[in-house]
Amino acid sequence: MGASRCINRLTTGYAGAMSDRTSIVTTLPESLAHVARLRRDGYLFWAKLRQRQETSVISTRLLHEDVTVVHGAEAAEFFYETDATRRSSALPIALVGPLFGEGPVHMLDGSAHARRKQMFNDILDASAVAAVADTVARRWTEESVHWRGELDLVEQTAPLLLESACSWVGIPLPYDDRGRRALDMLDMVDGFGAFTVRQARARRARRRTDAWITALVEEARRSHAQGQTPLEIIARHTDEDGMLLPAHTAAVEVINLLRPIVAISWLVDGLIRAFDTVPALRAEILSGEVTAFEMAQEVRRTYPFVPFLATRAVEELRWEDVTIPAGTLLVLDVWGTNHDPRTWRDPGVFDPTRFRVTPVTPYNLVPQGGGSRYEGHRCPGEDVTLAVLAALAGPVAALSATVLGPALGLRRMPPQPACRAQVDPDTAPARGITPDR
Repeated sequence: MGASRCINRLTTGYAGAMSDRTSIVTTLPESLAHVARLRRDGYLFWAKLRQRQETSVISTRLLHEDVTVVHGAEAAEFFYETDATRRSSALPIALVGPLFGEGPVHMLDGSAHARRKQMFNDILDASAVAAVADTVARRWTEESVHWRGELDLVEQTAPLLLESACSWVGIPLPYDDRGRRALDMLDMVDGFGAFTVRQARARRARRRTDAWITALVEEARRSHAQGQTPLEIIARHTDEDGMLLPAHTAAVEVINLLRPIVAISWLVDGLIRAFDTVPALRAEILSGEVTAFEMAQEVRRTYPFVPFLATRAVEELRWEDVTIPAGTLLVLDVWGTNHDPRTWRDPGVFDPTRFRVTPVTPYNLVPQGGGSRYEGHRCPGEDVTLAVLAALAGPVAALSATVLGPALGLRRMPPQPACRAQVDPDTAPARGITPDR
């Protein structure tokens, strides 16, 4: 058994959530008690609630909503394939606005969603995926040779990811603007679901980014640009009535190309931590014993990022032996699905080779949503994420970086976008050929 196959989650840079302090929350109303536990337990909240209630399907109240929570591959198929739910009314704009913006494809249903989604699928074709991944890998190699000493590797990675994304999308990005623009992208993601200073930071970042990209959309329209950059394609996109999208909405969709690429910074953190915890993984990647694609998939499966997803039942549904009334918020526990022992043997073990035994399906691995990327709500940028992570697996393995500070916790959602490390180029392993992705 290779070294990579015996890595327990709690020893690969992850720390569990805080221990139970039941006396603090048992005197609260159920909905408020769940909020307190959610803040305390983080990604493990639904799993702990299932354990307490001794059930696989949770029906409860959360934030004044009736909620039914499901998990696992079969539940994910139910979540994505039923026609009797709507995402447009699932979550308040106050909560999701800083992340997705106003009027994005994520919040559409039916034919409007299909038309907008087709635009993204056309933009994110195989050539675009390869171009982004190759650009990121080249810029990482160019910049990482200058990294030494104590650094925040997320802080180093995010700007080069944004620069690569902007180059592909057709957006000019002066070098001196990379850092602040990338930080705004990170803040928009980091503020999702938070009702604290993180939410306020996310709102400010969203306003600045919206203004920046809206101006570029308007400029493209004034110049009657007929090019084929993603910026120009989105600027020209029309709705079902043949009308151009409002400039602000078009800008939101351009940002929905940029922001997810910058968010790969979190998963690069996962790569770095895995190699730091088990150095033998470096040799396995550089020799090809473990492929870069396998490494990318396992990081996506194990790294705490999207905790859960929601839609709303518009008519009565039934899952297993549970009735889901119309109006109920139907929640898919993403973390629970990606760690479901019914699908994944030893789900707490980091094992990039597990996919040789259990192939990925549209529903058993859902870090970026499930179902079809062409007809459903699965993220069309998933292939970009996989390709970028796979392209970086070899270069990251060759980077001599020792992670500093505490292990990555499961309480904060998402984890803090930071990875302090000591980089010593003089002790880096020999660079091998990056395995096929």
